[in-house]
Formats: sequence, structure tokens, C-alpha cells
Amino acid sequence: MMLAEAGVRLGVIVDRLSPETGELFPGTSDLAMQLDTDALLARYDAITVERDTMPDNALVNTLMASPKAAIRRTMAVLPDRLTQKQLLDELGIATSPWLPGTELAQARAQWGNVVIKARRGGYDGRGTHFLSADDAQPDADEDTIVEATIGFRRELSLLAARSSRGEMAFYPLVENIHRDGILNVTRAPAQQLHPQHQAQAEAMARALLEKLDYHGIMAIELFDCGDELLVNEISPRVHNSGHWSQEGASISQFEMHLRALTGLPLTPPEVKGFAAMLNLLGVAYDTEWLHRPGYVHWYAKDVRPGRKMGHVNFIAQDADTLEEQMLAWRDVARS
Repeated sequence: MMLAEAGVRLGVIVDRLSPETGELFPGTSDLAMQLDTDALLARYDAITVERDTMPDNALVNTLMASPKAAIRRTMAVLPDRLTQKQLLDELGIATSPWLPGTELAQARAQWGNVVIKARRGGYDGRGTHFLSADDAQPDADEDTIVEATIGFRRELSLLAARSSRGEMAFYPLVENIHRDGILNVTRAPAQQLHPQHQAQAEAMARALLEKLDYHGIMAIELFDCGDELLVNEISPRVHNSGHWSQEGASISQFEMHLRALTGLPLTPPEVKGFAAMLNLLGVAYDTEWLHRPGYVHWYAKDVRPGRKMGHVNFIAQDADTLEEQMLAWRDVARS
């Protein structure tokens, strides 16, 4: 939906396709229609995704095999945490020490406390299990990887874009705060960075984008370990930690993604002072929110506990004012 909204301003038509049902939603409309696969491939110039995993069905397989799906090579590697880690190792990009899940016993002997992650799927804390050195040994599982527990200061993330013409653009590093494994707050730009962190993160991103011949926005989650950055996970799509850019940057991540896919110029984005994004989790919409500071974005989903129902963006010229704006939401969102 947010990609479709950004497309209107660029004169780019963005329609939304359900990979499970084949229903097509033109632009921001909620009226579904159907086109056969041949018609879809004839109508559109580019095919992209807005989630990390896709169903294994005839529709998806046909679309992803098309040259119009420049993301097909990336989707063959990044959604599987095993092949994602192997790629990071191949490129010499620092990441948490890891082993396949079948080597859990060896990992525990080496590192003691470990993290078990599902190879595919899993988000907002799902599919992740922390195992201390004193916990009983679970069965080895070929559908998982195991990582050493890392003592990091905080999580950062970088949005990087590469166009079909090979141009690149990078957003500033942002700081992410999670609650129960779910992103709660993103602040942009991240404060008190090591002098080399932005350059280090961009170098990592550049290597990944070029290796995968990727077109679009890519989000890279990083552990800030002081002098060193470690890549945690990579998402080949627009990302929750980039939603602040809708009001907080000169070019939103959604517009940048579309520019990259269509070969439009990738102008370097500028942050409008201080910005933040607050996720609205498991709450119903309240029109009274429109009296509060910030820019509300609502997803019109069915309410479920812990579900991302929407987000609020904030911008200010100083950090104190930004925090004051966010405090007005303390009764709605977890802080």
C-alpha cells in the first residue's frame, strides 16, 4: 500500500498481488480483480516483493522466473538464513559466529550460550530460541542455524538502494529498540556512532548489492559491538525500520525503492533534523489520535495481540522536542 502511495507521486503505477490467492489490487484500491499469469507479465515492467518469503506455487514460480523479477537471484539466497550466512562469509562480511543446526552440540561446546534460529520464516521474535549453557539439549534440526550469543550495545540498521543502472544511495544508520522481539521504536539518525560505522555499514551493503545484482531497497540489521559492526540479518525489501523516512527524509524508502526499480535517479536522501517511528502494536484505531503530535499511518488490519497495526512518525529540529512528541503516545504504545 505504501509503495502504491509513493508511486502516485512519481507517476509509477504500483499494483498489489496476493501470492497465495492471485488476487490483484490496483493501486491503493481494496477491490480485487484477477489477471492470468500471461496478462500479468505483459502488463508490468518490474516485479518486486514486500516480504521475505513467498509460497511455493505455480503463480509465484512463474513470476519469479521472469526477467522482470530482478529480485529472483536474491530470493534464492537471502530468505534462507543458512545460505544468507554462507554469502556473508564468502564476502568477508562480519557476522555472528554460526553453525548449521545439526551441529548444535559443537556450537554449545564452543560458545556456551547460543541462539537457535529457523532457517526460513520467523519474524518479530518468532522462530528464535535462546539456549543457555545450562538448558537441556534439544534435538538437532536441519531446518535451523545456531549462533553464538553476542554481547552488543544496541541494534542499528541501514537502508541501502541500488538501481537497475547500478547507482547506489544510502540512508543514515538508525537505532532500533525492540520489545519481546518486535520492533518498538526507530530513531534516525542514530546518535553517538563510532566515526567509522556509517562507512563500514555502507561498504557491507555495497558488497551485497553488487554480488546479488540487486535492484531496490535492502535493509541490513547490525549489532553495534563498539568498534565493530556485525550483520544480524538482511531483508531484500522495504523495511519497518525505514518507515520513519516517509516524513523524516527528503525521499522515503518507498519512493527510493521505486526509483531503483524503474531506473530513476537515486538522489542521496537527507534527514529532516531528528526523526523517529513508533509501532502501534495490537491496538484498535482511535480517531482521537489525530489530536496528538506525529503522523499516523494505519494498516486497516484485523486487530491481534502484538500485531503491527500501524505506526506513527515524528520529526523535530532537536532531540528533546522529538522525545516530547513521543511521550504523548505513552498510553498507546509500549515505551
